[in-house]
Amino acid sequence: MGYLYLLCVALMFSFGGTCVKLIKPYFGPSYITCFRFLVGVVFLLLLKIVKRQKFPDHFLQILKANACWILFGAVAKWLSYWLENYGLTHGPSYGNIITQPAQTVFITLSSVFLFCEKLGFKRVICILMCMFGVLCVSWNGRPVSVFFHENIYLTLFFLLAGVLAGGHVLAQKMIADKMDIVDSNLSIFAVSAVLSSAVQLPDVLQGGLVGIHPNAACFLAIIGFGIITGLGFYLNAKAIPLVPFYMVPVIQSTMAVFSITWAVLFFHETISIYIIGGTAAFLLGLIGLQLFKERA
Repeated sequence: MGYLYLLCVALMFSFGGTCVKLIKPYFGPSYITCFRFLVGVVFLLLLKIVKRQKFPDHFLQILKANACWILFGAVAKWLSYWLENYGLTHGPSYGNIITQPAQTVFITLSSVFLFCEKLGFKRVICILMCMFGVLCVSWNGRPVSVFFHENIYLTLFFLLAGVLAGGHVLAQKMIADKMDIVDSNLSIFAVSAVLSSAVQLPDVLQGGLVGIHPNAACFLAIIGFGIITGLGFYLNAKAIPLVPFYMVPVIQSTMAVFSITWAVLFFHETISIYIIGGTAAFLLGLIGLQLFKERA
């Protein structure tokens, strides 16, 4: 079930770029980040109501005991989203493909050095195949110079966003057996929402939102983006205890494959050799990881 949860997360997050495109004519990356956290918190609160789940009696003590990891995860995710949204609103729409490989490398190193998980040479090759496949599909034959030499600082932003996203996953891993899934995500998102709102408060007080009239598509994208975030990280948190730590970003990388699939199905884009080859490499890598896991 852990792998199924992660695939669902990848499917939902594949619509993130679409949401940003619908919102950015009216709001900048800081506002997009703030809205995403605020709606995510509201969704998680509604989820607790639907599940009829109350906060535990000793909830404050639980928060204090895990405060460091909650704060670490909240700051990491807030900065990660801001950097990624900045890159998407100021650069190419495919620039964030760098975030997944960066996150994968960070989490893989964390799993080896912090949790002593076994990662043999064959598994390293399989993970590299997965990363290569996703990059190949996402790149889709675009000139390399366009990606790596134009707005190079945006490339660095995406790389840092991936590392910080890995930090958030690490924080979830550390509190997964100490807090309820909904409560842990709600706690981290609430702190992120406070941080992102505090940054925006001066602009709001100076009339930064005056005269902005978003259309229906923008409004729906804001709501949808928050719901995707809340539900996605709820499922992600459920999956983390069920799969090897280093597999989390590998499965999430299928988000790029889904994005290309939507382009082919809905916009009738041509399927190139890069898409075919990249998809094959990705699937072979996943199969190899499972085979070597069973033999270990």
